[in-house]
Amino acid sequence: MHRKTLILVTLFMSVCLVAGATDGKWLNVHVTEHETDTKVKVHLPLNLVLSVIGAVNVEGFEGGKVHLHTEDIDIEWMEVFSSIRDAVDGDYIVVESDEADVNVSKKADTILVTVNQKTDEQAQVEVVLPVQIINAIHIDEEDRIDVAALLKAFDDLPAGDLIRVASAEANVRVWVE
Repeated sequence: MHRKTLILVTLFMSVCLVAGATDGKWLNVHVTEHETDTKVKVHLPLNLVLSVIGAVNVEGFEGGKVHLHTEDIDIEWMEVFSSIRDAVDGDYIVVESDEADVNVSKKADTILVTVNQKTDEQAQVEVVLPVQIINAIHIDEEDRIDVAALLKAFDDLPAGDLIRVASAEANVRVWVE
């Protein structure tokens, strides 16, 4: 375990030296696990993430692309994305139940998803997806989403939160700056 960690840290440091400084956006992820008070803070320049992502090849994630495994589903992805991008502002999905409240809406060129769980972990989830990101989603003929192209679009986003999760077990925040 320690050897793998040392190799990963060495690889990361090497890539940081090669990537150099950036004037572009940074990707941030903070996770706090309440039970153990473990805190993880990731603060990486997008150009570093893009440099590394192309070098990662594991099952289902090769060359910056993730296989969606939707072979049994016939979806015209570009039509779906175009429809979402061009849709009028409004509340699209509202669910109110004893277990959770869920809201999916579009306001001012932003897709908002909120979930307020009322049972178990009582998690609160907020996803903010600027509509311009939809333009960067590319799914190829092999049913793979180009994560690298998606991350490149983050450089054009205004600084701000993308995902927030607060629960009894942990808090997670993902944002660009």
